[in-house]
Amino acid sequence: MVTASLVFASACTVDREPPNLVGQDVRLTFIHTSDIHSRLFPYTFVPNRFERDYGLVANNAPFGGVARMATIAKDIRDTSNRSLWLDSGDCFQGAPVFNMFKGEAEMRALTTAGMDAAVIGNHEFDLGASNLFEQIDNWAGYRLLAANYVFEDPPNPDQRSLKDVVRPYAVFDVDGLKVGVIGMANWSSMTGIFEGGNSLGIRPIKDDIVLKQYVALLRPTVDVLVVVSHLGLDEDEGLTAADVQDENEALPLEGVDLILGGHLHIVTNPPKIIPHQQDDGQTVLVHSGAFAKFVGRLDVVVRVGENNADPAQRSRIVSFAYDNIPVDSRTPDDPEVADVLWPYSVAINRDLDLDGVFGYVNTTGTAKITRNDLSGGDSQLGNLVARSMQTRSGVEAEFAFTNSLGIRADFEQGPLTVEQMYNVFPFENSITVMYLSGSEVFETLDFVARKSSERGCRTQAQVAGIWFDMVCRGVCEDRNPDDDFVPTACAKNVYLGENCRMDTDGDGVGEPDAPIDTVKCRPVVPTGLYRVAVNDYIARGGSGFEVLKRNTSKQDTGVALRDALTVFLRGLGKCPAGAVDLTDTQVPQRTIEERFGPIPCFGDTAERHDGRIRPVFE
Repeated sequence: MVTASLVFASACTVDREPPNLVGQDVRLTFIHTSDIHSRLFPYTFVPNRFERDYGLVANNAPFGGVARMATIAKDIRDTSNRSLWLDSGDCFQGAPVFNMFKGEAEMRALTTAGMDAAVIGNHEFDLGASNLFEQIDNWAGYRLLAANYVFEDPPNPDQRSLKDVVRPYAVFDVDGLKVGVIGMANWSSMTGIFEGGNSLGIRPIKDDIVLKQYVALLRPTVDVLVVVSHLGLDEDEGLTAADVQDENEALPLEGVDLILGGHLHIVTNPPKIIPHQQDDGQTVLVHSGAFAKFVGRLDVVVRVGENNADPAQRSRIVSFAYDNIPVDSRTPDDPEVADVLWPYSVAINRDLDLDGVFGYVNTTGTAKITRNDLSGGDSQLGNLVARSMQTRSGVEAEFAFTNSLGIRADFEQGPLTVEQMYNVFPFENSITVMYLSGSEVFETLDFVARKSSERGCRTQAQVAGIWFDMVCRGVCEDRNPDDDFVPTACAKNVYLGENCRMDTDGDGVGEPDAPIDTVKCRPVVPTGLYRVAVNDYIARGGSGFEVLKRNTSKQDTGVALRDALTVFLRGLGKCPAGAVDLTDTQVPQRTIEERFGPIPCFGDTAERHDGRIRPVFE
């Protein structure tokens, strides 16, 4: 293991007296990353509008890669006398390297790259607390932080565990400037904390209480106080900072100069400024994106005060400048990190054919199969995913639904590869089968409507076999008269079947905005019992699906959503004879079959948006 003293190698000097900085304006640079999600190697995707606005250009693909991030970080350090690289968590889970090596490669690569400290993210626990401890203990040469966790003692008192390798905070002496860093970890997404027996061995502490405690401890002794955070309830890299609920803004921030946030998968450029409620100070809030697409650079000027114990005389940030740097093909690999990653790359390419083509997205014009529909309701890709779950052999459910945020990318036009399937499903979710009463179905869909109403009536679920009106504002039935809550968002007109919307134009296909055809489809009734397929994450209560968590009939099939969709797509019709591969650069362009063999094609009509979820404002 790399010794702890190396953590400070890039941040402190021990061969001379620290300078007296009182009264001076001192520049400090923060290198910020977050939610790397095992994107250690460059990968290909088509940037969305927000990402293009921030500098990710399709012509500069492939994107990501920790060796490139290390180059950017070292270039930043070369232009700043004082710097810290802080990460906001979730370096695990999201690419095949994690499935094969359980986090070893992530810890080794980020240590070699020169990271100083990181907060623990919820996905760091995906293979359990013991695995996380082993990876940190064996490979991490940077500080891992979590102030709002209390770790239970291991059964064997002589056995080391997470409590020995995770600290609530770290203090860095950056050439005379004292920087305190408090880690605020996520617990709202970690069902293992709350399940019987507390399988993760962690007891969470209320965020506002713990932050006040450590601010009181550290503020008198440091010039800059930073919260590196993985808090938050929403996550979607396709949204702006204004579209999501950021739990960091609700914290008691008096005494906190800076929040470097994660978990939300967003970019805040420019950063947010949060005024303090109790004093005349303010906190700068920064998010720098996800999936190794960007490295954030935040340059601050700290006016060093005479007495950090006195709010009137303490040091404070007086100005800042932020740049979100794209990680793309224009940046060369750092050779040291590339050497560390090389054996892992060889093993992955030996065991997985990531470039293997098994299907072709044959849409009209330049269209693609999207995970979000402009209406805010069901999407074509969401419909495909849910249908593959519902009809999977051994599942055969009456209906299926999955959380929209578990589908992370679109299907671009052209050949569909194994790697693209990992882009769509970066997390290892599987199909869970359960039986829900009609009342539980209503309660679950009401929750979907309430969550969606908070996000511009963009559905938080994708479904197959069930149809409903997602009322984001209206007059809703009070299904729980014993409480004081009067709902204004709910599900109405809930039916089971196929093609349940009325055909209003006579073309034989129901219209997405039409009413339900109550002759063709049957209503969900409160006393009914229904076989349902969901993903294992929401089955455990993830994303707030408490009704599913309470259900005791659930059985995890172990079938990955990625595999279910792959099998479903392979069963679709073969590409037409003579169909040209529009992505081929040869002249004349070859046919799809000439390039890839007899593979299936699917286009605009495969499980197209059909109004199975209809957003409504009454």
